[in-house]
Amino acid sequence: MSCVGRRTGRMTKEYFAKKLVREFPEYQRAYQDHLRAYGAVLGHVFFCEINPVLSGLLRSNEDRTQIRKYVNFIEDMYANGDDGVKNIVTVTMLEYLGDDESVLRNAFRYFSPALMEASKAVEAGWGRREIRLYRRRGKLLYEW
Repeated sequence: MSCVGRRTGRMTKEYFAKKLVREFPEYQRAYQDHLRAYGAVLGHVFFCEINPVLSGLLRSNEDRTQIRKYVNFIEDMYANGDDGVKNIVTVTMLEYLGDDESVLRNAFRYFSPALMEASKAVEAGWGRREIRLYRRRGKLLYEW
């Protein structure tokens, strides 16, 4: 099974599952259990493992190094993943983070403009909140 999509050259959910385990060894057991249970990586099922951990980190917003590590991982998924991986980020991760406004507000401090735009679209789609993105003095700002 290839970790790069043949037509797109983008990274697959299998690639990112292996990368998650390399960067966050604490997910090794969950990855092995997942493969035993399903026989393959079910992206939305497997990557939801990140949600409660990252949400908890963002709620307290104290361990910025660990938050940055998780957000960088998600940014990589969104920027370099195939369409299925991007769907995992928006549907499984960004929707979850948007369930708690304080968590989402803290997340925006770490998000790239692309992830902010994706999260804005998710929030509008759910009708939860209208997020306005704008630039001032070259810096991307947001409010809702």
